Amino acid sequence: MDIEQFLATHDGVVSREQALTCGLTDDAIAWRLTTGRWVRRAPRTFLDIAWAYTLAARVRTAAAWAGEQGTLLAVTAAWWLGLGVADPLPITVALPPGSARRAPRGIRVVQREVRIDRTRHRELWVTTTPLTVLDAAVALGPGGTRFLDRALQQHVDLDALRAAQSRHLGRRGSRAAGRLLARASDRAASEAERRMLALLRAASIAGWSVNHEVRLPDGRRALIDVAFADVRLAVEVDGWAHHEDVD
Repeated sequence: MDIEQFLATHDGVVSREQALTCGLTDDAIAWRLTTGRWVRRAPRTFLDIAWAYTLAARVRTAAAWAGEQGTLLAVTAAWWLGLGVADPLPITVALPPGSARRAPRGIRVVQREVRIDRTRHRELWVTTTPLTVLDAAVALGPGGTRFLDRALQQHVDLDALRAAQSRHLGRRGSRAAGRLLARASDRAASEAERRMLALLRAASIAGWSVNHEVRLPDGRRALIDVAFADVRLAVEVDGWAHHEDVD
């Protein structure tokens, strides 16, 4: 691949090593920098001025700077994987423990070993979906519960989250992730359902079950959010995260 093709498929971002692989010499790279055609965005990482410095370009810059040992983490990984977060900020990269590399401006570095839970997505190393969901839910603070609800409905299951949590106990944010998992483990599918169950328990109302399976008249099976089976009462509770649009 020549350099122009590479830039066109990488949001205008290229590392020195990638440029050399595309056939440029050190002198050709220096000429592009001297003439202002390229600007340095991180050590050994450049942006062609024909391209806007978009969020995708910023993420690629962080990944190019970190190299093969780096892994996009938390909200940044969630954004790159398309898990429904608004933006990848703060752009966060995991490097192996003991790394002495100093993060350039705009990039946050966390020293963590994530080799057993990382995957390549759109040419960049990111943490796998279960670990990404856990870390992003913690990083999102008050919005983390809703993010986790949506992820459980669309991208991952509880068993995968529990397995990822057990492999990374002790990391920063591990306790918060554990609390989120404990709340999700009551088998209610959304924050709205969990609130309803809390109200039922507080009022000492008994005789209900969650995710109660029934057979419909056409033979299909369905799950009822909260069922009072003895009196044949079904309650459906859908929070905003259950719906994909306002309608």
